[in-house]
Amino acid sequence: MLKKLLLATLFTALIAVLVIGGIRRSQVKLAQVADTAVANSQAAGAEQAAHDDCEDETAVSLPAPAAWQTLDATVTDVRPSGLWLQDAAGAQLRVKRQPWTYAQAGGFTAAVGDVVQVTGYTDGGAFEVCALQQAGSSLLVQLRDADGRALWHTAETHD
Repeated sequence: MLKKLLLATLFTALIAVLVIGGIRRSQVKLAQVADTAVANSQAAGAEQAAHDDCEDETAVSLPAPAAWQTLDATVTDVRPSGLWLQDAAGAQLRVKRQPWTYAQAGGFTAAVGDVVQVTGYTDGGAFEVCALQQAGSSLLVQLRDADGRALWHTAETHD
């Protein structure tokens, strides 16, 4: 009887060691996968940032102020890489990385569902955002001047 009890105890200890070893190995593997995923997302983010920066660098010549429009749009997504809006007609508008960072530095905040007054113009079928103002707020953040120069680039060169 003592022999059976000793054998059962050893068998239980062996199973416990195997289970604990399996759990630890799984934790190590999951940590490696998580580190790889973080590294990949950071690389993809840097690539996206480079793409966004490239898109935002060119200053455009604005049409006459009479061609500017002010639209009410609803915030659909807020990320570090930009602000996404949808106007009453269902058109999607985006404030890209650099102008969005500039707007935030100017005190502009937005959350999904907020209504924002967007001033800008249509250039080649795309609406170019030049100013943002939250509905009911007196804070107006100008992103481009009357000559079409990106104000966020001016802020970067003078800092």
